[in-house]
Amino acid sequence: MTTFTASKQIVLKGNETEETHDDGEYRVGIKFNDQHIPDSPYKVYISPAMGDAHKLEVAQFPESGVQPDKPYTFLVRKNGAKGELDGKIVSPSGIEDDCFIQSIDSDTYSVRFMARENGIHNLHLKFNGVHISGSPYRIKVGKVDADPAALHAYGNGLKEVKTGQKTDFIIDTCNAGCGALGVTVDGPSKVSMDCTEVEEGYKVRYTPLVPGDYYISIKYNGYHIVGSPYKVTCTGADLAERGAQETSSILVETVQKISKAKQTGPVLPLFKSDASKVTSKGMGLKKAYLGKQNQFTVNAGDAGNNILYVGVYGPKGPCEEVYVKHTGRNNYNVSYLVRERGEYIVIVKWGDDHIPGSPYKVEV
Repeated sequence: MTTFTASKQIVLKGNETEETHDDGEYRVGIKFNDQHIPDSPYKVYISPAMGDAHKLEVAQFPESGVQPDKPYTFLVRKNGAKGELDGKIVSPSGIEDDCFIQSIDSDTYSVRFMARENGIHNLHLKFNGVHISGSPYRIKVGKVDADPAALHAYGNGLKEVKTGQKTDFIIDTCNAGCGALGVTVDGPSKVSMDCTEVEEGYKVRYTPLVPGDYYISIKYNGYHIVGSPYKVTCTGADLAERGAQETSSILVETVQKISKAKQTGPVLPLFKSDASKVTSKGMGLKKAYLGKQNQFTVNAGDAGNNILYVGVYGPKGPCEEVYVKHTGRNNYNVSYLVRERGEYIVIVKWGDDHIPGSPYKVEV
């Protein structure tokens, strides 16, 4: 029996004076064992419980997403609601663009937008200034093949830092596909930040100027990577004026990287061999008999070092049994058993190359 002990912390932080969000934008952080779960903290838009915004219905968006640089149109049903609908589309890089909205009859809106970036976009729809149910909607645009779960970040810049000292961390994007990499630093001051490409991914450097707690969010195509956001404590003297919470961010369109150090399996040694110097003989290369061990020998003593591959294929697929025995000095005895009549093919390879005469045609 396995027992798990866990703790969960929910942090709700709002900014009621935020001018850019009429209804109020909140961050909800959900932690498990003091670690943020994937995509935490979440942005939550709190709307006043008033008006007819809850009556509106939006047509379902395609799971495959929409294409970039092409207009996309969908319908919104009013269901008797009275008022005005407005909308905007926000790209992964934070660029906002208004939607074109037209009333096509007394109970239906036509909404059109055009996204210009690959990645996850947020579609905000408000009715009389209030978010309708489900808004903002997450819309996949273009090819989103990046896997945020395959990324990880490490380095001194994600630990304790000091004011005035440039520090960095690495974001490993190997085997994660291409995508939009976004890094945001929230803290008591803005930070000087840049990003450069390295062999394993991308290096982010930044310099904090005011001591305090900084929160570094790393997202791939709009999704937090594992461990994000990171809490980094900065110590030292005040090198700039301390103000309200400041945000610094960068966005990079990544290229696909494949790690040279990460192997998917064992690495074969570098063989030096010559398959043309391998010889083979025996009745089993010419004729075979049902239910009996059909044999032949392979001599690779003068062919260098490599691996011997033998296969026997018949009219109904591979034969039942193939035995290969090494007798020393790259000499081999091979036997195989067949149970069906017909034409068989015997393949003998020394490494990647066929030996002379292979494949052999054998009648049974």
